[in-house]
Amino acid sequence: MRVLGITGGSGTGKSMVASILRKKGCEIIDADVIARELQRKGSPVFDGIVKCFGIGVVDEKTGELDRAKLADIVFNDNELRLKLNEIVHGAVGDEIKRRLGLLETRGAKYAVLDVPIPVEHGFFDVSDVVWAVCANDDLRIERIRNRNGLSEEEAEMRIASQLSNREYEELADVTIDNEGSEEDLEKLVLYEFERTVGKL
Repeated sequence: MRVLGITGGSGTGKSMVASILRKKGCEIIDADVIARELQRKGSPVFDGIVKCFGIGVVDEKTGELDRAKLADIVFNDNELRLKLNEIVHGAVGDEIKRRLGLLETRGAKYAVLDVPIPVEHGFFDVSDVVWAVCANDDLRIERIRNRNGLSEEEAEMRIASQLSNREYEELADVTIDNEGSEEDLEKLVLYEFERTVGKL
């Protein structure tokens, strides 16, 4: 089984890239989805977050994490963001590896990892090829605002808190430039997949 790791900052469109490959029959493992599942009430990750950040990050009505409140805290504080990452990333990496093992057992030909923060455990150490999806900051701000309902300043802060396009590019084998139409993106994705991963 060949594993493609896709990464990129907020608003670059890496999930669009993963979606194109899903439609072509690839198995997608989404780190954000896994992180949400692992942060549910009563889980070890949930307990670790509450211990670190306090009961104020828990929604009073549901008892689940208030993800928006937690995001506000960590996007404005590098040290706290690193603490959150320490709690979450190891567990997410373990779960990604577990799911890859299941896919391999089932005889899957390709697996695609959709991972916003490129880490060694559960990303670089399991990916045969790494793609970085990039777009200019103006376009990313527009996409983030449309998707998350954030102000321009909040979207800018979110981008500033992440790796730059160049840093993502330096970590990757291939850069996917997502500044054109969806048709352009699909052509590029399918071309690069066949060039660097295998025949779909």
